[in-house]
Amino acid sequence: MKTMIRKSIVSLAMTALLALTVAPASVSAQEPPSLAGVWNSEVTLTDCNGNTLRVFRATVMFIQDGSLVSTDNAPPTSHGPGLGRWRHLSGRNYGALFQFFNFNPDGSYAGLQKIRRKITLSADGNSYTSVVTFESFDPNGNLLFSGCGSESATRLRPFQPADL
Repeated sequence: MKTMIRKSIVSLAMTALLALTVAPASVSAQEPPSLAGVWNSEVTLTDCNGNTLRVFRATVMFIQDGSLVSTDNAPPTSHGPGLGRWRHLSGRNYGALFQFFNFNPDGSYAGLQKIRRKITLSADGNSYTSVVTFESFDPNGNLLFSGCGSESATRLRPFQPADL
C-alpha cells in the first residue's frame, strides 16, 4: 500500500513539474513580439491640419529595459540625439516619449523638443506604424509650437555571419 501511495505521489509530482515546464512556453507563445530592437523609420511631421512640415528618416533603438535612443538624418549641429522611454500598453500597442536638445546655427542652445508616439506593432513583429505628437520649447521652457505626424518603421534585420 505504501509503495502504491509513493508511486502516486511521485507520478503527481512529475505531472506537476511537467506542467510548470510546459506552461511558460505556451503563455509566451501568445505574447506579441517585443518592440525591443533597432528600427529604420520614415517620419512625416505636420501642423495637425494635414500640411506637411518635414519628412525625414530616423533610426531608433528600443532597449529591453524600456529606454530608447533615437537619431535622424538632420545635420548633427541642429539637434542632439533623442533619449527617452517606451513601454508596452496592451496587445501590440506601445507608447514612447523622448526628447532632444535643439541648437541654433551658431551652436548655442535653442531649446528642447519632446516627442510622443503611440505605436502599433505588426503581427509578425517586423514593422510598426505610429501616431506622433511633438512640442518645441524655447530655452526658458515656453512652448513655441506643436504638431502631429506619422511614422512607419521596419526592424533592422539580425546580424548574419555573411555580414563580416
